[in-house]
Amino acid sequence: MRALFGITLNTFREAVRQPFFHLLVAAGAAALLVILHLPLFTLSPETDTDMYKDLGLSFVLLFVLLAGLLAAATGVAREVEDKTAHTILSKAVGRWQFVLGKYLGAMGAVALAAAVLGLVFAVCVYYRVQLDLTMGHSHGHQHVLTGVGAEVEAFKSRQLNQAMTVVPGLVLVFLQVAVLAAVATAVSTRLSVTASVGLSLAVFVAGHLAVFLGTATQASGGVLAALAQAAMTLVPSLEVFNINQMLSHAVLTPLAEGGVAASEWWAVWSYVGLTAVYAVVYAAAAIGLGVLLFRRRALA
Repeated sequence: MRALFGITLNTFREAVRQPFFHLLVAAGAAALLVILHLPLFTLSPETDTDMYKDLGLSFVLLFVLLAGLLAAATGVAREVEDKTAHTILSKAVGRWQFVLGKYLGAMGAVALAAAVLGLVFAVCVYYRVQLDLTMGHSHGHQHVLTGVGAEVEAFKSRQLNQAMTVVPGLVLVFLQVAVLAAVATAVSTRLSVTASVGLSLAVFVAGHLAVFLGTATQASGGVLAALAQAAMTLVPSLEVFNINQMLSHAVLTPLAEGGVAASEWWAVWSYVGLTAVYAVVYAAAAIGLGVLLFRRRALA
């Protein structure tokens, strides 16, 4: 276990030291701040906030995904290309520890990127509620920003609750990237960094279109359709990680108050829990396949 921890920690350090990691996190934070101040021209302040949350989660997913795939794809492939993998494996380190440690280290970098961008996003959502009140929809209610009383407290509670709704979405972003990073790690045991990232991005696209592609291949019929259907079965169903619509329209109240909002909050987290089980099972299967592929690879 000491060897596994050492490989994990070293991979994490290498990933977060890379210029691309800092660039992607900075670019993601900048994108969230830029769209924070853009008018979205919906029918009400509430729907403006909903649209901002929807766009914001997509931006967080994009930048965390790129950071995760690059970290996961470079872990094994670069060690093999630089001829350092043989040196590491000669020190009583199992190949399964090497592959798993590379994956866990990459996921540490993913967690850091998601935490930083998630914090920026939650703060932006908090202030977006206030901005939407002043950007043209509700001029008659701007007194709640400076007044006192129950109306002001309700508005502050709404700001906090809207910020809280992004947390389950951020967890789902992390889980989705965890699945794709497992794929990238597995294929990087045989392919180059560029090929691993490209194939993982193709899996990302196919995973979100799996339902539509599956229907299309079934309709075409024939042997080719059967082969395509079998291939789509192996692709992760990434749409299960997308509940933006539910999160965007959830305005929560503290659980102690009970009521419908509390039950909706519980339903969201129950869904996240079931999705986490799916993500863990798929990622474990992908890493297991990667270990088998790496065991059969001869290292010069």
